[in-house]
Amino acid sequence: MQDKDGAMQRLWRAFTRPVDALPIDLFRICVGVVLLAYFIRTFCEVADFSGPDGLLDHELILKMYWFTEIGIFRPWMGAEWFYAAFGIAIACCVPLILGYRVKLFAVILYVIAVSTYRRNFIVMYVDDAIMHLLLFWMIVLPVGRTLVLGDWLKDRGAAWSKWKDVTVPGAALRCFFWNLILLYLVAGLWKWTSPMWLNGTALYVVFKLPVSYFHNFWNASHMPLLKVFNYGTLVLEPLVPLMFFLRRGSRLKYILLAAFIGLHILSALTLNIPFANIACAATAILMFREEIMTFLRGGKYVEPAGKPQFGFAGVISLFMVVMLTFAMISGVMMMNWRTPPRTMRSDVATSNTVPIKPQLVDGRADGLGSVQMSFYSVLWLMGIAQQYQLFNWIDDRNYATHYRVVVDGKEADPDAMFVRSLRGVLLDFYIHDITWMKVPPENRDELRQSILVRTANRYCRVAKPVGIVEAHSSFERIDPNGGPGEFDNFMLMKFSCEGERAVY
Repeated sequence: MQDKDGAMQRLWRAFTRPVDALPIDLFRICVGVVLLAYFIRTFCEVADFSGPDGLLDHELILKMYWFTEIGIFRPWMGAEWFYAAFGIAIACCVPLILGYRVKLFAVILYVIAVSTYRRNFIVMYVDDAIMHLLLFWMIVLPVGRTLVLGDWLKDRGAAWSKWKDVTVPGAALRCFFWNLILLYLVAGLWKWTSPMWLNGTALYVVFKLPVSYFHNFWNASHMPLLKVFNYGTLVLEPLVPLMFFLRRGSRLKYILLAAFIGLHILSALTLNIPFANIACAATAILMFREEIMTFLRGGKYVEPAGKPQFGFAGVISLFMVVMLTFAMISGVMMMNWRTPPRTMRSDVATSNTVPIKPQLVDGRADGLGSVQMSFYSVLWLMGIAQQYQLFNWIDDRNYATHYRVVVDGKEADPDAMFVRSLRGVLLDFYIHDITWMKVPPENRDELRQSILVRTANRYCRVAKPVGIVEAHSSFERIDPNGGPGEFDNFMLMKFSCEGERAVY
């Protein structure tokens, strides 16, 4: 029993022992830059999404998901409030980068980021998830002790010499590593439940989706190359956690680093998920913190000095990752909780535009069970919304939308009507009854109609067309073997414009 207690004490000391502060603050700067770009884009999206006259019916979202009301944004707020909030967020990223009152500005950014994803809940995606998660860690990690512009301006030489010797408590950082391990293990291992990932066609289908920058470029001739990357991803993601345990300077660790950086950079260049991929790539700074400090000290590694500490930040960090772990593990009980409630009409593959009513697979509403909700609810109250089933849903959601817009008998640019950002693409799926979360059955038609009406109103406001407007949709199920796919073709809506409003 004595040996066991001794082992636990050694484990606890290893968990709480101090770490060098400089790599953590280098990561802080990278996160700040990514957040700055993220909030600039969010600012630019106000008219289409966050604002009250955009594509989202926020009152309906609040009716379906009452818990999204927890945030700073209120139903009565006009667009100017959101421009102001995101302008403040953009400004707050600057002191985060420069190291001035980092915790204060991280809290402000966290509140804005959490309130934003909750307001736009039905089009939340991985960039939103990773950005607000990183802000949580900026609050609890020991950041702001080094790489402070004010100290650098006072005395560059003294500041740099001092920064290389600063150490901070390491418990929160190791909880962050736990979070990252969980992310890559769940995302990686869950892909092994996907038939498309296992037969090597998943990446081809992902690249054919509107989430890809170049979805029209890929064809069956690229399948052999994409299969190599498909299986590479399948193997690499579950191996990423090894980098947290391999010894300093290990050759295998550097091999995994090259593959890890390559995975995220290629993903950022090909998929419209730039911020999450760049931020995840930046975590390599923390994985290789000992190697970085060895280099900065001229090839000599010095064990960080100081007493093991846990503290309040360690308590909050540990509680969060424990809840997150239970949430992810309990998700195994509901492997297919996001199965789309729709089937394709295989008998419709012509160019005729005929109304097609989406066909439900069954009367079930997809979503989480009570066990999962108990853990997710605790995380939600903390501001955290995480789900690491990334692209394992490709077998059920291998769809792409194509639009044709005719104004007064003449072809018009469909991109002027349908927003082609990733949020716009996610919203498109709701039009076609492909849901990304639990939508109450009684609200599905109402949600679909609200999106169509707001899309038409936006087109009247932005494009100002004259005459009768017809919007046609071709909804394609992508063939994983590179074939022509399977289509639904139908007219979405027909209207004319009176001012900034559509008339049917």
